[in-house]
Amino acid sequence: MMYLTILTTSSWACELSFRTDKIGARKMSIGERLRRLAFRVLIYASVVYVILLVLLLFFEGSLLYPAPKFPHGNWEPDFAHQDLEFTAGDGVGLHGWLIPAPEALQRTPPRYVLYCHGNGENVASAGSWTVPDIVNGLGATVMVFDYRGYGKSEGSPHEAGIKLDAERAMDEFCDQMNIESSEVILVGLSLGGGVATHLAANKGCKALVLQKTFSSLPDVAASKYPIFPVQLLMQNRFDSVSAIKQYEGPLFQAHGDRDRVIPIRFGEKLYTNKPRNELDRFLHLEGFGHNDGFPATYWKTLDDWLSKIESSSD
Repeated sequence: MMYLTILTTSSWACELSFRTDKIGARKMSIGERLRRLAFRVLIYASVVYVILLVLLLFFEGSLLYPAPKFPHGNWEPDFAHQDLEFTAGDGVGLHGWLIPAPEALQRTPPRYVLYCHGNGENVASAGSWTVPDIVNGLGATVMVFDYRGYGKSEGSPHEAGIKLDAERAMDEFCDQMNIESSEVILVGLSLGGGVATHLAANKGCKALVLQKTFSSLPDVAASKYPIFPVQLLMQNRFDSVSAIKQYEGPLFQAHGDRDRVIPIRFGEKLYTNKPRNELDRFLHLEGFGHNDGFPATYWKTLDDWLSKIESSSD
């Protein structure tokens, strides 16, 4: 009887062990399948990530420089202007407009503004929008020029080339007006802020006016694409923070607190990295976004600020 009991118990234990092994095997099989699925998902996600990163880098130039070309914009404005054709240091042909201030608006001393437009503008579009405000609001003679690949300028845009274009434009403006770079007011909007900051640091100017601009292109790109290492990989950088450390003249900077294209924190970062000048000013535009025009009060404030610079230099 005892032997039968032991045998029965042993058989039951063996059967239980067998069932347990089958359940364990089944569990291992599910676990293995889950691991394989996770591995496949990881591989697919990595491939998609790399593809998107490559595309982002490949199309960097197109994203940064939409470069509206002729005939985009108003090429027959209702104000007097002179067409300028000149050549960058590397031989690329460039085009710009020289818009003289009407005699009734001219200030004493005369004001000369070199305007560096944004990445979505060209001479014609800027000429029909911002430039009239500069002429009328500041009483200045203005030169606006197109970076390579924009408007009627030749070539394709990239950072090094645009900087060459700006340097040559400054020289052309000074030659046309028979002035020195120290008499030029640099005005830069958005991307043009990076261009104007480069000029201020390397050519000097009477005053630097920055509108809705950035600390650097990688800073802005990283805020748009936080999962990608754009800070390390971007070719076009326009590191304005480094450039502005070399400029000690007066700065007037304006930025809207509802700017979604270039958040105001990047403008503030640029401003705080500049060597201080007693005439420096940061104008906080409450409720304004990136594509909103400047109110009349902005131009009045800027006009008064320039008058202070001019009176202090007498």
